[in-house]
Amino acid sequence: MRLRFIFTSLGLLPFLVLAQEGNRNGLNAADAHAVSAGTQLVLHVGGQAPAGPLADRFGLSNTIGMGVRRTTHSGWRFGAHYRFQTGADVRENGLLQNLVDPNGRIVDNEGRIALVTAQQRGTLLFLTAGRKWPTGGQHPETGFIAEVGAGFWEHKIHFQNRGNRVTQLDEPHLAGYDRLTGGGMLLPRVGFEYHSPNGQARLEFGLEACLGRLQPNRIWNADTGTRDIGPRSDRTVGVFAGWILRLKARSSSLDYYY
Repeated sequence: MRLRFIFTSLGLLPFLVLAQEGNRNGLNAADAHAVSAGTQLVLHVGGQAPAGPLADRFGLSNTIGMGVRRTTHSGWRFGAHYRFQTGADVRENGLLQNLVDPNGRIVDNEGRIALVTAQQRGTLLFLTAGRKWPTGGQHPETGFIAEVGAGFWEHKIHFQNRGNRVTQLDEPHLAGYDRLTGGGMLLPRVGFEYHSPNGQARLEFGLEACLGRLQPNRIWNADTGTRDIGPRSDRTVGVFAGWILRLKARSSSLDYYY
């Protein structure tokens, strides 16, 4: 399921080429090979492995999101980004232990076996600052990148309930089971940005880490009868890839030919 999520996200990226085709006729050879300041829309996906206390709660996860970035002539870049995080491997000890019968099954409100699966969900909102160093290749904007992000990270356990209503997993009782946790985080990353010679394909990829200082937001866990202690040093390490779209204002000038 994790791999299908990543590859599905990556499979959508080639279709974004169509969004840039409208710029092709407006680009001449000088535009395609000029280093210029500008604003970019970045659509990105990634995969992460947990570390620290987070590894006791979750396994591998995926992220998908978007951001807006401003790049200067000197290579400095500043951006604002959003990511949605999901994972299928939940390892929380004692999760839903007060809802299962002696056979380890959950019974819904009508006395039927409930098909409940636990998944990881998360949100990352952050600002980034960094720089690009051109490599002197076929396109002057191709080069190595280094950035650091700072912002907010929140994650919780999401319960997928397939048609079986279980009152304890509805609001407001859900707060006793979802382990909602959030706080500040840093996101350093290094990578490479590639621009094709004609300037139509723009990609970035690399390595990153998410370093969070997070505080549990629930005062009591109904299934274990205990509360989570914080703050915690939740961390992930992983890879990222992105598709870059240049945002350019359409010229208002008109040319007339006779």
